[in-house]
Amino acid sequence: MHGDTQTALYIVEQNGTIAFGGGMDAITGRTTWKGTLTSAQLSNLQTLLRNEQPKATSKRLSNRYIIVSTQGDAIQRVVVPLSDSSATELYYFLEESTLDRIQSHLNSLPKPSMNVISDRKMKGTSQ
Repeated sequence: MHGDTQTALYIVEQNGTIAFGGGMDAITGRTTWKGTLTSAQLSNLQTLLRNEQPKATSKRLSNRYIIVSTQGDAIQRVVVPLSDSSATELYYFLEESTLDRIQSHLNSLPKPSMNVISDRKMKGTSQ
């Protein structure tokens, strides 16, 4: 996926291995995180790829999805605009499936105490 402020690369193997690269890494074709899809996620991905057929465009787009799939020696490459709903659904699925790559960072963030939560609630109420 190439957007104005974001670039993402996902590589999924048939065995469920998934790799992600973002930003300059994605532009250069490099992945920086590797994980594994669950069997349910892999099944959902296969269903998405089978049922949702993005409509390829011949226009040169700077903001686009590039979807490459291989089966045996056959390689299919489709370029679609970011407005393509089936490609966006696929992108969101891949994003959600790889949240583990940032979970440790999210877990390390400070958690608000009850005092902070109560203080926010009191400041938000009108008296």
